[in-house]
Amino acid sequence: MSQAALEKALRDLPRIGTLVKDRGYRQVWRFEHDGRAYYLKFYPKGGFRDGFRRLTRGSPAMWEFTRLQWLQKASIPAPRAVAALLGFRLKDQVGDAVILEAIEPSVQLDQVLNDLELRGDPIPDHLKLAAEVRSIVKQLALTNLGHEDLHLGNFLVHDGRLYLLDAYAVQKDGLRLEHLLLLGHSVGRYATRTDLLRGWYELGPGGPPPRRNPVTRRLARGLVERATGENRYFGRLEVNGWTGAFFKQEKHPRRWSAASAIQFEERDWTAAIPDLLMRIEADHLTVIKRSPSGDVLRGEIVLGGRPLEVVVKRPRRRYWYRYLNEIGRGARARRAWYKAWKLVGRNLPTAWPLLLLEKRVLGYVADNLVIFECVPGTTLRRANLDGMEQSQRDLLFRRVGRLLRKIDEFGFAHFDAKASNWIVRPDDKRGPDPVLIDVDGVRQRRWRALGIRRLLRSMQEHEQYSVADSLALCQGYAPYAPLVREKLEKGSGKQQKTTTSMAESAP
Repeated sequence: MSQAALEKALRDLPRIGTLVKDRGYRQVWRFEHDGRAYYLKFYPKGGFRDGFRRLTRGSPAMWEFTRLQWLQKASIPAPRAVAALLGFRLKDQVGDAVILEAIEPSVQLDQVLNDLELRGDPIPDHLKLAAEVRSIVKQLALTNLGHEDLHLGNFLVHDGRLYLLDAYAVQKDGLRLEHLLLLGHSVGRYATRTDLLRGWYELGPGGPPPRRNPVTRRLARGLVERATGENRYFGRLEVNGWTGAFFKQEKHPRRWSAASAIQFEERDWTAAIPDLLMRIEADHLTVIKRSPSGDVLRGEIVLGGRPLEVVVKRPRRRYWYRYLNEIGRGARARRAWYKAWKLVGRNLPTAWPLLLLEKRVLGYVADNLVIFECVPGTTLRRANLDGMEQSQRDLLFRRVGRLLRKIDEFGFAHFDAKASNWIVRPDDKRGPDPVLIDVDGVRQRRWRALGIRRLLRSMQEHEQYSVADSLALCQGYAPYAPLVREKLEKGSGKQQKTTTSMAESAP
């Protein structure tokens, strides 16, 4: 590309190019010239944060250009830098830009894996892919480079090969532990335990891996903080004296939630809420549960022309002290909203939260409700276990046990993990999939095996429940504990005692 031709193409960029991403602090444009594709990253000037960044780091475009050269010298596959432009003008904005050669056709690795998960397909060449990720990260470490934003979204898949993106986050002070923990959090949805251990022992500082990833907790906390604000994924609204927050969109939808793949707009909710409130007051919704503590209702609402089955929870204050102990920690609907997003942020299957509404009088919450997606299927308490194949039945209870183990590993305890708080979602490809509902009983405590003890007691009321089901549940919860199969086979009376000993010996 000659200099004159490049200058002409850049002057016409708004006309010939395509804006791929706009995050305010950076725009990414794609354009073609002489039969080749290029990307231009534009960093506009302005604002206190940009001024401080330029004062400490210099031009962000030159910063990224230099680091792309570092990656090239380190033999790490990455896009090739073409030029850095200082004082570049794009439309009516002035800033700096860096031009990269496009790697096409290509797709981000997290998108590839998420699409496979949504289809229920296994990851092809799983071991080869994991080894290639470790190889790139190891090469970073060997060349004394680090990456502050090391997650699967910054790996590009092209022609069966991986490339590292976002060189702006590359640092020359070496690979740090927080970089590895961020990568570990990102791959947690798709990697096996063996993958994580291989990565830790090959790239980590030595010793056993941490019991809990602090990055997961930090990112989940950030998700909860955004869940009541106005941003890309959540929105604020006010309708008929009610105020609240609603879910907009999810970058990586989950297979266990159809609603996570839908993009909602504020106008959809503002149009649907008045009719929904009227139906609630007229008692036109199906009652799932009604007690002095509140109502749980099921019904259908239309959002953007699409019907959606939802569950409405409207808590009430049964005791007088509820009026006092909710001050400072929020009403029950808000707490249920937060708890659900804490589980979603840790990729634990739960009913997808859609809307939080509160009616305030002089700043105090006088009424509140929260709406979740209605998970298809039946509760574990009413599931036809004898109608399942034995392999599918064992798989179901192993998955339930695995979810309870993950809840404990994340530092939570489930005080109400009874069988009626699980939905067995049918899945033609993956088999019966357990989804947790009614997350009010999830609390940030560290009582080990509390959830599985509660579930074991609850399952005794199921007529079709057997000792083999208890064994599968225990194996899912503590797969590496010494199982006492003979004691389990002698009768159900010793199941709880055996489970407690297994939990205590679990890693």
